[in-house]
Amino acid sequence: MSREPLAVLRGVSKTYETPSGGLEALHAVDAEFEAGAITALVGASGSGKSTLLRALAGLDRPSAGSVVVAGAELADAAPAALRRHRREVATHVSQRAADNFVPHLRMREQDDGRALRLLHEFGLAHRVDAKPVELSGGEQARAAFALALARGTPLVVVDEPTAELDRESAAPLLAALREHAGAGTAFVIATHDDDVVAIADRVLRLDRGRVVTHAAAGLGGRRRARAEPHARVLAAHNLRKSFRRGAETVEAVRDASLELGRGEIGALLGRSGSGKSTLLMLLAGFQRPDGGTIEHGIARGLPWDELAFLPQRFGLLPELSVRENVQLPARIGGVLEKRRDRAAALLARLGLDALADRGPQETSIGQQQRAALARALVLEPAVLLADEPTSHQDAGWRDAVWELLVDAAEAGTACLVATHEEEIARYATRVWRVEGGRMRQNQVHGDRE
Repeated sequence: MSREPLAVLRGVSKTYETPSGGLEALHAVDAEFEAGAITALVGASGSGKSTLLRALAGLDRPSAGSVVVAGAELADAAPAALRRHRREVATHVSQRAADNFVPHLRMREQDDGRALRLLHEFGLAHRVDAKPVELSGGEQARAAFALALARGTPLVVVDEPTAELDRESAAPLLAALREHAGAGTAFVIATHDDDVVAIADRVLRLDRGRVVTHAAAGLGGRRRARAEPHARVLAAHNLRKSFRRGAETVEAVRDASLELGRGEIGALLGRSGSGKSTLLMLLAGFQRPDGGTIEHGIARGLPWDELAFLPQRFGLLPELSVRENVQLPARIGGVLEKRRDRAAALLARLGLDALADRGPQETSIGQQQRAALARALVLEPAVLLADEPTSHQDAGWRDAVWELLVDAAEAGTACLVATHEEEIARYATRVWRVEGGRMRQNQVHGDRE
């Protein structure tokens, strides 16, 4: 039996005026979203998914067309009507999880207490007295979703809710989606996650702002970097790191040891909050360990231009264009002229050449993530530490990112990647599983050519 549409888009287009010119994010989109249904919004990074969500949430007005939600036209609504819409009708969950919180409030203070049950169900009972900055990226994602569901609005639009979650951590969120949809809530979810698509009632595909019908590419070539012995460039022995959370001491990393040589790809596999990011921060020299040693890393004098770090939050400079961000390490190192071609090649390979003169804020989150990767690789470093480098990529670009990492390894870079994506282990020459700060297992793979 068909459901009544809660939201209807007719001929919706959206063009953003930016310093570098007009950017068309949506073009003549027609779509309907039913009460009690889950719609998965899929497409490559930059295809317009986030813009469509913002239009439904009343955060962006369309440049043309009609957006009707719960019987109200949003395209020309007065500011007071849009505020009422955002308060009573639609809840928007941003792709940047930290943007969904009041930063100075603890989790239990973010709403009137309605979210506490969901915070417990999502495995965050021990974090209700933490402030947003004290949570890992995965914990922030779960908490933001709990707060959104607790509001009880008839429409919830969510941007990549599982991007930073492993499959086990995401399972309660998927169950909650089905439960709340069964109670009548309409969900529109921008996602690259096959598990979200699998529970959806409908899939809407976008390509460069247009509704399309073709399927997204799956995980393609599964090559691995060769595992022959190489000169060791990174080693850690018995690393330990603890943090204070109120009266509690939390061991984020416990007696972690690893070795990685040139040409190898190491994968740190683990759930959100397992200690992967902390371990990378220690190896990069951004945090000091409480114990243990690091060899051939910053602690022993590896030059800055030989160790590259790709953080989960990218760190792109908004004052610079995408091209200038990618070129920045070469400019700082005084080798820009020698590296211009390298930067241009990386931009082209990662689908950023047409966006190179735009500011990072004029591109999608996935495109920003790829720009940060290009910046990390522009000097062909000896070591690359990458934290969830494909978390905001669709299947096709995820594949392209890993192929680039494989090629970087074959050219001599030692790549250590933190990820919760189990299938990515096939690209690695070494796999360490991280649980509760401990590295439980070390697998060494052979060549698969």
